[in-house]
Amino acid sequence: MTNPLREYEDWARACMHVRCGLCRENCAAYRQFEMDSYSPKGRITMLHHWLEGTLQPSQEMSERVHACTGCGLCDLACGYPQSEAIQSMKNQLFEAGYGPPSSYAKIIENAHQTGNPYGESNQSATEFLSAQPESQSTGMERLYFIGCTELYREREQVENVLRILRKANVSFGLLSENFCCGSPIYRVGDVGHAKHHAGQLVEQLVERGTKEIIISCSGCFSMFSNIYEDLIVELPSLQFIHITEVLDELVRTGELNLGKIEKVVTYHDPCHLGRHSGIYEEPRNVIEAIPGVTLVEMEWSGKFSHCCGAGGGLKAGRADDAVALGAMRVREAEETGAQILVTSCPFCLRNLRDGAESIKSDIEISSVVSLLMSSMTNYQEGRMLN
Repeated sequence: MTNPLREYEDWARACMHVRCGLCRENCAAYRQFEMDSYSPKGRITMLHHWLEGTLQPSQEMSERVHACTGCGLCDLACGYPQSEAIQSMKNQLFEAGYGPPSSYAKIIENAHQTGNPYGESNQSATEFLSAQPESQSTGMERLYFIGCTELYREREQVENVLRILRKANVSFGLLSENFCCGSPIYRVGDVGHAKHHAGQLVEQLVERGTKEIIISCSGCFSMFSNIYEDLIVELPSLQFIHITEVLDELVRTGELNLGKIEKVVTYHDPCHLGRHSGIYEEPRNVIEAIPGVTLVEMEWSGKFSHCCGAGGGLKAGRADDAVALGAMRVREAEETGAQILVTSCPFCLRNLRDGAESIKSDIEISSVVSLLMSSMTNYQEGRMLN
């Protein structure tokens, strides 16, 4: 069988000899560790020597490769899909018996044992989902898919999404139990089990007659939109929609009544939603639609947004380093004078919050969904006062 890494052989050789290193300064891991072997350039150098046979795969190589958050900012600096090559390195290292470091491996172990990367009992998730009337709906072509991080760590985000969709009379169904999309274990190289999770989930969706899926986790959204077509041989025709796209439409058509929030807000683009999926304007449209809000941009924003440090398993495998990167991003937000730092991914939300706490920042960390819910609440309270 042809080594999948051979696809990157010519480019890795060119990278090895050009030695420009333009990718380094933008790399989250390099900014934290300040060692070439943790940079995209360093990893591609390892790839070149691996393919040449002058460097053998090892646990030390795996440790360096898995420090990559998969943010994709190096792709913009280089013009070549470095993040894709590095993900392929993770996959092949796993196949060669050099999977992620033990601190990362718990993601895989938990997913195998409990069906979710947090190792949580599915009972609480099942009870929550089953209690929602939408989980009893049958024949619904539109489904709201809730990811593991939201179910087990950021339940308030889910509750706010449900409130907003119901308030706008959006018809949708819910799964009655949790099915992981497979993204966390895919990001650390376990493609085989990621395929298993993806297959299970798609089977459930097909059984329900689902055609359209609303997704509020950016990691899940990227997995569905960008990875499933490579994992599932006969992927049924499904439309994947991020919650900010839905909210943008609801706001533009006047389906939601919004009250004032007199705050200066800046927005952090999740890597999975922005660079990997091309969704930049919709979350900003929602933020700017809220009366009283002033949106200001960080220096590194949009497709050039710095990674918050939560991706690629780094939050689970090297929590302190992930939080340090989150703190760097919070400082960038503080420089804008913003009072609230908003994002649209539960992973980013958690890590930015932890980063802010680590440096005792006064900036409030929130989500597009929560900010919109606060605006709706302010409108309702204003009506009651009148």
